[in-house]
Amino acid sequence: MIYAQCMPSRTHSADPRAERVRTLLRDAAFALAHERPVDEITVGDLVARAGVSRQVFYRHFTDRDDAVATAFAVAFSAAAADIRGDARARIVALFAFAAEHREMYRNVVPSAVTQRVVTAFRDELRPACDEIAAHGMPVVGPIADIAPEAVSRFLVGGFQEVLRSWMEDPDATDLRGRVTAALDTVDALLGLTTTRQERHHHG
Repeated sequence: MIYAQCMPSRTHSADPRAERVRTLLRDAAFALAHERPVDEITVGDLVARAGVSRQVFYRHFTDRDDAVATAFAVAFSAAAADIRGDARARIVALFAFAAEHREMYRNVVPSAVTQRVVTAFRDELRPACDEIAAHGMPVVGPIADIAPEAVSRFLVGGFQEVLRSWMEDPDATDLRGRVTAALDTVDALLGLTTTRQERHHHG
């Protein structure tokens, strides 16, 4: 299944026909990234898969990397789009998406588009980490003179490291277990385990 088909681009077009073309090109980029190293994909491959001309392609994307990065940004955004008000669930959903599409990892990393894909994943992690950091400040604040933004950046980096180490271990199959353990550790360190239990008890 190609996820880009069912999600709106972050850069909406006023013309629905133009948006359909962008969707076709994002789908093509996302699919081809599963099939071969990204650096081997050409604009010709993308337009052939999407069934459009090069001229049409360049109306929507500056180059191959732009199309691939946009495809991943939209896919990451959609992975947890339906989850609201539960930071933990959003993070788990993002990691579930990564696990489902693990075969594309070695096709993306290393490539010219690696950093943009990593940034897109980080951008989707950040709101959930902001929420966790904010909830943990009653514990962190009295101990360290640190802003919630710094705590959030620390969490984002930690979760990205969980993903990186799992992706680079060819024998690892337990990504959900790893991210759940990381979340449980964060909850315990920030005093959120007790808060969660109290909410459950009173609920």
